[in-house]
Amino acid sequence: MNPLLALFLLTLPTHAQLTNVPKWEQLDPSGSSTTLRKNGSSYIHSLSFTRPTPSTTAAQLTALNPALPKILPDFAKLMESAEVSSNFAALYDRKAQKMKRGELLTPHNYFDCETVLRLAHPDSGRKVLLLQADMDVVTDGSDPGRAPNLADYNLARSSDWFLPETAYSWPRSGNDPNPFLTYYPEVLTKLQTLRAQLEENANADPGVVWRELITTCDDQIYRIKERGLHNYTKTNLRNRSFLLADRDPFVVLPVPWVKQNAAWSAKPGDYAAVIYKDKIYPALLGDAGPSDKVGEASLCLARELNPKANGKTRAISDLTVTYLFFPKTATKAQAPNLTLWHQKVSALLNDLGGLGQGITLHQWTP
Repeated sequence: MNPLLALFLLTLPTHAQLTNVPKWEQLDPSGSSTTLRKNGSSYIHSLSFTRPTPSTTAAQLTALNPALPKILPDFAKLMESAEVSSNFAALYDRKAQKMKRGELLTPHNYFDCETVLRLAHPDSGRKVLLLQADMDVVTDGSDPGRAPNLADYNLARSSDWFLPETAYSWPRSGNDPNPFLTYYPEVLTKLQTLRAQLEENANADPGVVWRELITTCDDQIYRIKERGLHNYTKTNLRNRSFLLADRDPFVVLPVPWVKQNAAWSAKPGDYAAVIYKDKIYPALLGDAGPSDKVGEASLCLARELNPKANGKTRAISDLTVTYLFFPKTATKAQAPNLTLWHQKVSALLNDLGGLGQGITLHQWTP
């Protein structure tokens, strides 16, 4: 029996994730506990899980957002040549691999992708990668030129996953140092001092509380070292500026997707458009995220769709957000120019047949 199967259920993080399992099967006894232990048997004999099929037609996507044909009059024409991207199957392969390692996904995080399609407009030939998904919130990034103080990042750091870097960056100008260059070493020193105090208490008192606090402290020391103390990260923070999630409208794709070099592969810096209900927003592909999830946008963009979105609350839970990525459209990396982004995305949308009557591309305020 594959030991990963046993690990899979033995390490379940919560009970809630199993409440919607439709069938539990108990097999007939096959020996005593002692015998089965000696044989190295697992009490789990098989696991099955469902893989979704990608939506492929204009009708299926219009059912999720009836405004799509109004926003993009050529939407049906564009969808005639739709091909499912291999990224869809690869995404669910990675989800399965994660589960086999013992990390059970919630139904929401498992069913986070409706489809990934390669499209090309029949007249202009403009290629576009369409992703239909939900929208989680990213708060990453730092730019001392625009946000020089640590307090400027208080909202962003409310997320448990904040990082001071984004995949899109540009050479830093100005004399303001990145505040995280001093923040991470200072926190590490405080944690190491705290750990020494905890260890002193643990030596005097064998109670579990001190051992568990030391473990927690070690976890945070590891996190600080991983997130801010690598030489590569420190070099980047000294020499480069990054997007600010609370000011810059950007979207995210999984790391494996942006490492590809295929015709429909988008890279950081490529332009994008996000459609939700009857609105369309210009954006930039600004970061690369986890390999097993899709549907992420910066706090700035997320709050335009849902003012309640923050580092702990996703913007859109339903699979009703359409992301359009325009591959091979990146220009020289530079500080965000929202007027330029608007012009570029507007021209790219014209290559897809333009916007419908009464529809305007959202204008971000610098």
